Amino acid sequence: MLDFDAVVGGKEPAFDDDADVDLARLAVKDRDAIMARVMPDDSAPSDAFALAQNEIRREMIDRGIQPKGFYNDDAVRLQEEFNREHTAEKEARMQQRIQFAAKSYLRETVHRRRMEREKELREEVSEVAKNPQLEVWLSLVKGNETPKQANLRLNAIGTRALCKSLMFNHSLHSLNLSRNHLDDVAGKCIAQMLRRNTTLSRLELESNGFGPQSAKDFADALRVNEALQYLNLESNPLTDDEKDFSGIAALGAMLAHNKTLLTFNLWRTRLGAEGGKHLAAGLEKNSTLLCVDIGNNRIATSDGLKIDQRLNKNRHAFAQREAQKIGFREAQLKAAEKERTRQADLQKQAEYEQWIEERKLERQQDRETKEAERQRQLKLEEDRLRQLAARKAAEFAARAELDKKKKKKKKGGAKKKKK
Repeated sequence: MLDFDAVVGGKEPAFDDDADVDLARLAVKDRDAIMARVMPDDSAPSDAFALAQNEIRREMIDRGIQPKGFYNDDAVRLQEEFNREHTAEKEARMQQRIQFAAKSYLRETVHRRRMEREKELREEVSEVAKNPQLEVWLSLVKGNETPKQANLRLNAIGTRALCKSLMFNHSLHSLNLSRNHLDDVAGKCIAQMLRRNTTLSRLELESNGFGPQSAKDFADALRVNEALQYLNLESNPLTDDEKDFSGIAALGAMLAHNKTLLTFNLWRTRLGAEGGKHLAAGLEKNSTLLCVDIGNNRIATSDGLKIDQRLNKNRHAFAQREAQKIGFREAQLKAAEKERTRQADLQKQAEYEQWIEERKLERQQDRETKEAERQRQLKLEEDRLRQLAARKAAEFAARAELDKKKKKKKKGGAKKKKK
């Protein structure tokens, strides 16, 4: 739900009475409104010739001017001074009046707009309360969680609430508000949204009540919008039954600046012959629009041909650009494929070299293992031979000791026999 108190709870901005209002920074309509409040200054300078000689002399001396003593000469000189002073005083008075009118106007304007915003917000809060679908969509829009497409049934108040949220939305790409009986007030809100939104590419506004003012508002918005590619204004009274062509003139002028719009549906919008002229003139300087539906509008055949010729040129140029894009894309894909192949070959070569290195390392490790085994076997053999030699030496020593004992024993027996 919209929080009314949170939005309107602040105070009106205060003006510094000591600071002058810079009218150059205001909109033309605001400057005109301010100047209409300023009363003209019809005052005239003092008449030096109505003064006596002594009075003229005194006035000149007071102003630091040396009198010549001749009445006519002094009166003429004093009149010049009176005129200069009057001009300066008049300009100062006018500036004071302008500043007073400007500050009064701005205070009233701020207060009026605040009252209007409060009224609008109350209306929107009430509309959201009556329309649960709108409440859901406002929540989705604010959270950038909408589907890419939306087809909504809203009145002017609901449309205004939606557009305020859509200004900063990045999830919705296509919006259909056709057959909602929307008027120029809603059209202004939609135009304000288009000035800010950078994502919406398709907008369907068929069979509403948008008139010349909405056409002008849309034109102003599309001069700065760089996202919208499709706009459908079918069956809207854009010329008020061919009484007011200012909106179509603005749309035609817009086409000379817009570089994004590709399809523009103006079928049965009561363009008339004059509207067709404005549209044809604007399209002469457009190089991007591909389709304009101007059927059932009673435009002149010559203007229809001009529009068709311009669109054919645009479509031909578009086809060439697309072909160039396709060619560039294909070249990019080929280059990417070539690079992928090169990288794959490099990978295979690196894997092969790694495999060779691993085999070399394995063979080296195998040789080292075999050599270690051979050394181990040699050591075992040496240990066996050493043990064998030690065993033989021990056996030899044992036999020698045994032989020695036997000899000793034989000698002892021989001595006994002699006795």
